[in-house]
Amino acid sequence: MLLRLLALAGALALACVAPAEAQSHRVLTACGAEQLRIGDGSTAFLDGNGSLCTVQVPFQRVGKAFALQATTTPQTYAIVQPLGSTSYRGINPCNVDIVIATVPATMPATTQPVTVSGQTVPNVLLVTSATGTVNQFEDTLFLARSGRVLGSSQNPMGGQVRYVSIMALSDPGTTPCLFRLGYGNNS
Repeated sequence: MLLRLLALAGALALACVAPAEAQSHRVLTACGAEQLRIGDGSTAFLDGNGSLCTVQVPFQRVGKAFALQATTTPQTYAIVQPLGSTSYRGINPCNVDIVIATVPATMPATTQPVTVSGQTVPNVLLVTSATGTVNQFEDTLFLARSGRVLGSSQNPMGGQVRYVSIMALSDPGTTPCLFRLGYGNNS
């Protein structure tokens, strides 16, 4: 690993002092490899050991993020997943661990607006009719003060409306715990 870091540092230093015409074809990737043009015109990236590198594209959010309040009692919210989104980014700014899952709902679903500290949360409705419930042992865990991007599972209800069940695994205290859920594409 140290050897790879030194090789990357050397390549970056060389790129800084090389003439502009020499830099025009030099492309460094996340793994520190240079671009390799293959005979058919395609491009591959190889690291210092000759292994193929994986180049990840950053997460690109589609639409606004949803704020879902988490308490020790499972709550289910209705949100609209943007068309074409294939992944989601969950951010847990709370001081407690949270579990979250897409669940089925009994139709027609009964909903009401969500208010937190006297303000209505936009684009999120609390489901008051029967739904599935998040399972603290099997569903997606977000550790306190963490975030990550995951692929979006198939919606069990079909369509764009998702019913998302969320629960805090311990009492978040007096400050509202608002999990952020944003849909988008890539990783």
